[in-house]
Amino acid sequence: MNKMLPGTKCVVYSMSSNETIVKTSGTFCGFVMLGEDTALCIEMDEKHGNMKGKIRLIPMGAVASIDIIEAPDKESQEKEDEHFYYS
Repeated sequence: MNKMLPGTKCVVYSMSSNETIVKTSGTFCGFVMLGEDTALCIEMDEKHGNMKGKIRLIPMGAVASIDIIEAPDKESQEKEDEHFYYS
């Protein structure tokens, strides 16, 4: 896997404003521009309770690590463009 594609199931660990680690699990949807910054767009899964299905934007500068749980199948990867942004 040489790039994270929409549909990738993952767990993202990021830094919050008070320097604690935030764990976000769900499905990667793409990237979003936040002003001049880029953010990961994650659709949260059932581990987030009533927030399931909501979208969380995580600024790239706050990302500490990403665990890839399940990548999309090879057929999906071949259809993706080099640049993709959530809209």
